[in-house]
Amino acid sequence: MAWLISCAILTVWNLSRGLNLWAGYNFGGVMMALLAVMILWKGRARIPALPLWIGYSATMLHFIGGSLGAADSGSGPFCFDGMQPGEWLCADGLNGMYHVHPWWDKLVHGMNSTAIAIAWSLGWRRMSEHNGWQLSPQVVAFTAFSLSVAIGVAYEVYEFFGKTFFQTIDQGGYVNTASDLVSDMLGAGLGVLFTHFYDPMNKTSDKSGQLPLPSQLTLTNNGSIPLMAIGAILSLDFLLLNGGIVDSDYDLIGQLMLGSLFVSGFMVARCLFQNSQANKTDASEQIGMSS
Repeated sequence: MAWLISCAILTVWNLSRGLNLWAGYNFGGVMMALLAVMILWKGRARIPALPLWIGYSATMLHFIGGSLGAADSGSGPFCFDGMQPGEWLCADGLNGMYHVHPWWDKLVHGMNSTAIAIAWSLGWRRMSEHNGWQLSPQVVAFTAFSLSVAIGVAYEVYEFFGKTFFQTIDQGGYVNTASDLVSDMLGAGLGVLFTHFYDPMNKTSDKSGQLPLPSQLTLTNNGSIPLMAIGAILSLDFLLLNGGIVDSDYDLIGQLMLGSLFVSGFMVARCLFQNSQANKTDASEQIGMSS
């Protein structure tokens, strides 16, 4: 509810200042909050309070940071007494704190990735308990990590298109993108590590992991692993080789991430086809046995 109310207030505030870009982003936040409320309202998921507040904090860093800008590229609303953009909460431009503090983008990426990893870790554990899948904590952690990094890579593809083709995003370039991927990797690792030890259901879960992996988890891994792999390769290339593999080329890194997205889609389609064929085979065998 705090998320819903905060984004609603920011939407109205940004519309009143003509900052329509972030009014739209915050309205999207309202819709996401409504979805979260619908899922969590009856308490069936039994999500602890602390992870929810971590998710709220990460979300607000993003929405408030951009909302501190100005529609006319002038000074933002918190520039008092001759303060210059970059001093405290004084910002300018359409993207506010993102525009004046390069580290703000890294902080938001890391925090968002942490929150996403925590959410997926908690979600997979509860789905496992509800359906009797007997997923081990290690399987839950890997799946949540892979999916969180994959979401981060997919977002960088979105930024790549926004920067390269539509000029709607000013967060571009090789260093920005590669360092975002590093932040996503670190944040996802921190999130799954936190949940591994924090989640009370991990302590009481069946840790045998003896049952076959459910189709839902297999499908998720098929879609996320290609994106996670390219994210890890590009992050290590940035940290260890200063971008030597991709020659610090923004277009190339964007194309590689886009290519991994297509590979991911192909693997998901292949997995869905195999599941469909297996279901048809099982149905035919059941008909044969009954006849």
